Amino acid sequence: MRIHILSDLHNELSPFTPVPVAADVVVLAGDIDVGVRGVEWARRAFDCPVLYVPGNHEYYGGNLQATLRQLREAADEQVQVLDFDEAVLGGVRFLGVTAWTDYRATGEGEQARQVAQRRVSDFRQIRWGTEGRAPLPEDFAALAGSARGWLRERLACPFEGQTVVISHHAPSLRSIAGHPYAGTPLDAAFVNAWDELMGEGLDLWIHGHTHYAVDYRLAGTRVISNPRGYAGEQVAFDPGCVVTLEEAGVV
Repeated sequence: MRIHILSDLHNELSPFTPVPVAADVVVLAGDIDVGVRGVEWARRAFDCPVLYVPGNHEYYGGNLQATLRQLREAADEQVQVLDFDEAVLGGVRFLGVTAWTDYRATGEGEQARQVAQRRVSDFRQIRWGTEGRAPLPEDFAALAGSARGWLRERLACPFEGQTVVISHHAPSLRSIAGHPYAGTPLDAAFVNAWDELMGEGLDLWIHGHTHYAVDYRLAGTRVISNPRGYAGEQVAFDPGCVVTLEEAGVV
């Protein structure tokens, strides 16, 4: 199976035109556009199946719970929206979650929450719940805890084929090793320390969010991020990024 990997296209700021790629499935790991526009764009842009995990920017200007419902309603057989969802294509199991973060990655949980609430736009751009209030760090941390538990539970379920996890937020500090802005408590607003989920039974983890392209292995699991990012950022984006799943592994 050939998987075309893209994330953080930010079509709301600068429209992206995909290059022709021979792929069996396209994985969009979040921050494609705001609201349902990314789903509608993906339907026009690709001829093959698309697995779309929302990022934080999909929710900007809207209510998180309502926007997720709208994303699901906009999806169809060609473009599947995954958040706490499993899809099986060509004998490969895909587990999709936005993930968010639990603010624990750097070991400075309370400080990370305080810094994030001051500096991360999510707290001002997203509304939460029926009352439409501003979200709190505890809200996103609770979502992250649920995502971690759900992934652990699903990965513990035997599956005869290969397994791919798709998240928007990064699963390991390895994903920002060398990042020019890494090394502060704010890292924990972008990255989780979920390294224990890697290993046997998980072949590939695809993520976005960090605007920093990576390709590494952790406990035998290959981890890839291929973000376009914002105009002017040097993120090593590859518009034709494809990985191949074979019986022997990921190549």
